Amino acid sequence: MARRGRVELRRIEDRTSRQVRFSKRRSGLFKKAFELSLLCDAEVALLVFSPAGKLYEYSSSRCTLAAGRSPPRTFFLPTPVTYSSAS
Repeated sequence: MARRGRVELRRIEDRTSRQVRFSKRRSGLFKKAFELSLLCDAEVALLVFSPAGKLYEYSSSRCTLAAGRSPPRTFFLPTPVTYSSAS
């Protein structure tokens, strides 16, 4: 079975095509966020700003976000990361 080649990521110059791609990618991100919250019982919040500056948000049932308000920093890293040296 042949592998797919790597897609070169670059800005889409055509404005209409860029908006269509943004909408499709945004939908995919929201679907993945929902799946992550459902399958892993995780609290998930997702903020996406369009090129025009419009806010799109998703939050799992236990998380609440209000447009224009940032969640607390601890929301993104709920447990502190600690490193210990192996003895």
